[in-house]
Amino acid sequence: MKMKNFTIAGSVELRTGNLFWDVHNFASFEGLELIPANDAVVMKWIVPNRDNPWGCRENTFSGMKLYFDDLQLLRVSPRDQEMPFTEDACVSHILKVDPLVQHDDPFMRTRNVWGTDDRFCLMFLFQSLRIMELESKTVELIPIP
Repeated sequence: MKMKNFTIAGSVELRTGNLFWDVHNFASFEGLELIPANDAVVMKWIVPNRDNPWGCRENTFSGMKLYFDDLQLLRVSPRDQEMPFTEDACVSHILKVDPLVQHDDPFMRTRNVWGTDDRFCLMFLFQSLRIMELESKTVELIPIP
């Protein structure tokens, strides 16, 4: 997968240029949309109207989408039924994982160093223990004004 215009800047943070996108404390996950006609998936986050959206004062966008193009894998796990539904909107980790490594623990599928041509999936772990794993040809961060 190629990340077109962003990097993973921390365990719950993405970066485009000088803007940070904290998807844990500041943003709320709105959902995932499968677009069969485009062979794509869109994940969407919004932030409440406040002084410091995204944990970055320079970032004043009300939301953002991750657009996964030429989808190759989409896997969604069940949530923990004991957790409140509010925890489904809160990301606890974003990981680059090796699709060739099979392990129940997502952290065992990560690497310290990734080459520019290495194949990987993006895995989103939520507070509700739901996991979303995606692999596509490209993924792009699209700001929402």
